[in-house]
Amino acid sequence: MLVDRYQIKLPRPESSATTINVPVDLTPQMVDQAEIIDRKFVEVEVENAINPILDYEKVRFSPALIFPSPSANTINPPIIQLQEVNYELNMLDTTNNAYFTNTSYSDIGFDDDDLRFRKNKLTKSFLRLDFYDSDILTDQRLVASMAINPNITFADIQPNSQLYPVANKRLSFKLNNPLINNEVFGEGYFVYYFKDEVDINLPEFLYMRATFNNAKTGQVTGLMTLNNQPPIDDLVDQLHTRYVLHRSQTGYFYAFDDQYSSNILFGQLLPTPSVTIRLYEVRVA
Repeated sequence: MLVDRYQIKLPRPESSATTINVPVDLTPQMVDQAEIIDRKFVEVEVENAINPILDYEKVRFSPALIFPSPSANTINPPIIQLQEVNYELNMLDTTNNAYFTNTSYSDIGFDDDDLRFRKNKLTKSFLRLDFYDSDILTDQRLVASMAINPNITFADIQPNSQLYPVANKRLSFKLNNPLINNEVFGEGYFVYYFKDEVDINLPEFLYMRATFNNAKTGQVTGLMTLNNQPPIDDLVDQLHTRYVLHRSQTGYFYAFDDQYSSNILFGQLLPTPSVTIRLYEVRVA
């Protein structure tokens, strides 16, 4: 043990008092680091040993028109709920140089019997919507996904001059609010997302990339937002449609950002507020 040694001399006989100078350091110091161990080391080790608590609760977002802008940081903005969402697909013709006008199921290989008997090759085809947290392909996470199957109604299979008009069946997926009418096709009308990810005062962005899966041909067709023929390097800017998630005092809503891409067409507000999202088969120069 190392200590400081002091030599105390006896005072002279004629001295009347004796003093000893003892140096004392008044700077506070932790003794054996016990406090920092309790506050830091134990806290870090507990976090390493116990899995973090993650809230995976999802809520249902309804489509809506949000004013003044869907991406604005506005507390409780004016909202009009959309009652109809239509995803309209446009495929390339046999020359691969132009798109079919009003692409129908017959344009992509289906015949009248496929529609008449609702064969699996038709009903098992689907439009897939993948939602990402970013539009940068090299730095994005898949956070949600949905598959929408064709809606074949009784009116679609009525004979017309002894033929079932598959050529008149538009390649589109029209979704309606099932809370208003439980007999309409509502699969894909709502978007489900994590509750804690959306702040009440700050919108959250999701970037949707679509593909069409043809069960008859086995082909998966990538879709983009414009009907042009971009260079391969510019294609990344035309793959996504942006959804804006809002949480307000009245509920959870998602809007289509028509300022981000031009493939969004809003219908008249009355009698049925609607929106059409146009998607095109990928074609590059």
